[in-house]
Amino acid sequence: MKDLKNFKFLVIGLGSMGKRRIRNLFANGQKDIVGFDIRQDRINEVKKAYGIKVVEKFADINPKDFDALIISVSPESHGDYIRFALENKLHFFVEHPITTDGYQDIFENKDDTIKAPSCTHLFQPAIKKAKEIIDSGRIGKVLAFYHHMGQYLPDWHPWEDYRDVYFSKKETSACREMLPFDLIGINHLLGSKVVEACGSIDKVSDLDMDADDLLLATLKYENNIQGNVIIETLSRKPIFILHIIASKGSLEWSRYDSVLKVYDIETNQTENINLDKGHAEPDYVNTEEPYVAEIKAFLDAIEGKSKYPHTFKKNEQLLNTLYAVEESSKTGKKISIK
Repeated sequence: MKDLKNFKFLVIGLGSMGKRRIRNLFANGQKDIVGFDIRQDRINEVKKAYGIKVVEKFADINPKDFDALIISVSPESHGDYIRFALENKLHFFVEHPITTDGYQDIFENKDDTIKAPSCTHLFQPAIKKAKEIIDSGRIGKVLAFYHHMGQYLPDWHPWEDYRDVYFSKKETSACREMLPFDLIGINHLLGSKVVEACGSIDKVSDLDMDADDLLLATLKYENNIQGNVIIETLSRKPIFILHIIASKGSLEWSRYDSVLKVYDIETNQTENINLDKGHAEPDYVNTEEPYVAEIKAFLDAIEGKSKYPHTFKKNEQLLNTLYAVEESSKTGKKISIK
């Protein structure tokens, strides 16, 4: 079992997620952290806010000085840093991607370093409780679901111009990012994977960007569960609802109301399970606690205490689901997924 007392962490990318990961490491007792970013404003902000050492040129980084890497750059750059970590036998954690760049390198690598893709929803109290309820049989067999996630894109990072951020770009759009990300939690609850998809992805607003802002998907699972998903960056009031329909009842998670509603046909009543609202940093919508738990899972995997709960193989299938919806949007056909 590895001892993390003398571990050194390198955080690549010091935007909103990089700063969050620094906080997550602090919350888990890790203090030996160095940050890197190509932007001077982010470097200055992190030095002032967190007091860590920051490297301004990647060429100045000696991989032998570190034990683990946190990759929090924009998605199109993940592959290069994944390969850097693999080549130097560094444990690494990477934010959710929108491409499989670097995946083949991971699959071909046979060393025992921990390779951890983000899976934040697995640490949401609502997902944990919902999984417990579904697996207990309380609401019977799951048959169908719908999911709606939306928030006006300029409100995602109110401290900066949305037009300058990766999520307003066509290839790295918020809709492309959030469909597979939200499916991590949904697929976990359903205990299955998507095998067929159809849908559309388009831009319907007058936001000054080339990214699509509305994704509609109909999904069919290996266990025959079917569902509809809406991902959009239009809603002026943030919305996140997951409604699961089952043979003996239903379950609904309204994330921003911090409540899980469970309807049981045997009692003909709906139980409202209040969830811990957690703590959100200023200007952040999402609370810190699931992210802290996610990094703890990464650290626990490094120490050999437990297996990391998500894999790049699973993530590849989630990305294939996104690509299937995009292909369906172009062809008007249902697309099968391996």
